[in-house]
Amino acid sequence: MVPELTVRVARACNPHGTTAMAIRDHLNGLWSDEDFAEWYPRDGKPGLSPAQLATVSVLQFLLELSDRQAAESVRNRIDFKYALGMELEDPGFHHSVLTDFRDRLAEEGRADKLLDLALEKIRAAGLVRERGRQRTDSTHVLAAVRDLTRLELVTEAMRAALEELARRAPHELAGLVNEEWAKRYGRAARLGKNPSKPKTRIKETGEDVRLLLRYVHRYLPALRDGEQVQALRQIFVQNYALDASDRPKWREPEGAGLPPSALAIVSPYAVSARYALRGETRWKGYLAHITETCDQDTPNVITDVTPTKAPVHDTKALPGILTNLHDRNLLSKEHFVDGGYLSVALKQQAAREHGIGLVGPIRARSTRQSRKGTVFPREAVIIDWDKKTIACPQGNTSRRWSTPPSLAPYVTVEFSPDDCRQCPVKAACTRADARKVVFLPRDLHDIQSDSRTEQQTQEWLSRYSLRAAIESTISEFVNGHGMRQCRYRSHSKAHVQHVLTAIAGNLERIDVHLPTTPAREPRTPTALQNFLDWQRIPRPRSWRVATHPAG
Repeated sequence: MVPELTVRVARACNPHGTTAMAIRDHLNGLWSDEDFAEWYPRDGKPGLSPAQLATVSVLQFLLELSDRQAAESVRNRIDFKYALGMELEDPGFHHSVLTDFRDRLAEEGRADKLLDLALEKIRAAGLVRERGRQRTDSTHVLAAVRDLTRLELVTEAMRAALEELARRAPHELAGLVNEEWAKRYGRAARLGKNPSKPKTRIKETGEDVRLLLRYVHRYLPALRDGEQVQALRQIFVQNYALDASDRPKWREPEGAGLPPSALAIVSPYAVSARYALRGETRWKGYLAHITETCDQDTPNVITDVTPTKAPVHDTKALPGILTNLHDRNLLSKEHFVDGGYLSVALKQQAAREHGIGLVGPIRARSTRQSRKGTVFPREAVIIDWDKKTIACPQGNTSRRWSTPPSLAPYVTVEFSPDDCRQCPVKAACTRADARKVVFLPRDLHDIQSDSRTEQQTQEWLSRYSLRAAIESTISEFVNGHGMRQCRYRSHSKAHVQHVLTAIAGNLERIDVHLPTTPAREPRTPTALQNFLDWQRIPRPRSWRVATHPAG
């Protein structure tokens, strides 16, 4: 093992080394090999320690190291060897092992399991308060893909499928791939926005894809499920339609139509990456939803990282986040979110299923009347829930109360056209023959009204100010740990990157809250030293400074 003196020197010389050593000093290691027993077969030659590989992967993201740099650090750095419990003479491992370990992490939700185990150790150290406060926000993440034109996308998908088939069954391509295909797909597609002979290229590429897909379907059924073959099929349907002669025809917006950008594949290598637009931000990739604790006198511990496709709305992600926190036994009493995450139905659902109070702004009315500030906004009506009627400020009573299936759970109430035509304020109320009012059922309506009233108070605004601090966490992850740009392709591997980044960030945060390493106990005096003390004969107490008798 690493000698004590060497460890002290490493602590003094390397400030980042203290964080690495805290893994072993205070958390007794984040994982053990038994935690990964189900990930590996029980027979065969024993492999490297998965607990050590997981720790190295976290330190890699903590210090922003490449695979080669991380493997080199294991061989040469004392703090790495100490954190991993390795001998000084241990040669380490080849850097490619880290790639294989991340591939294993990307399967069957194992990355989340890794975060679960780390959070258990952090919670056992008393750094996460029971049923405290948490907050959630999201940031956009760029997929590790090129921006491709539609023709480049189809061409690159064709090339990727041929690469996959050449790896799995190269002999099956003999007689199919000719010199023309070698010229078109022998290297990465870089055609640009204005390629030469675009109509000819579009026609030839479509016919080539059609031929390859038919060939695989008829003669290579065992290879139909290939990832790149499936991607090619989807991209072909996305960009081509079949005409009356069963020939591929390029889709145009005004003709056969194009799929919505939220559904369109942008790269054959990251099929789940999507194009999204929020405000002035445009990107191709994913969204990362980050949840952290925000209690006083405790570190802000990242408790969940949930990736979604870029166009997925935040309200769709929040139920899954709360489920993850429930499975980890880390649910909070109050959960702070912005208006994009919150709806009245979610507020009620979180309170009913998890006992969580979602704290966030409920959006105000957006009707024409409320925007113009006229005399008849929706809040001006008086609702009689028992009689199922509403009364307007002019004293008229509604005639119809219904809950259409297309609008459920909303209630639709209509007034009589005869009453509305004779109303003196009709021009400020509605432009239709009769006013129609839509609102939530009684239980949700009460929550909505109470929330909108509460969020106008200074006490609520002061309490909600806790949410804003998560912006600094996102900035830390984006600028300090490179979270904005995916290192790896595919949704699952991007999630692995985010989880490892979250664990690394947690270690960096809790390091300052952990107690300092206790001083080493003095050695037991030898028989001679006991004799000298008994005779009150001064003796050296340290090899550094000798104590001499006075006089």
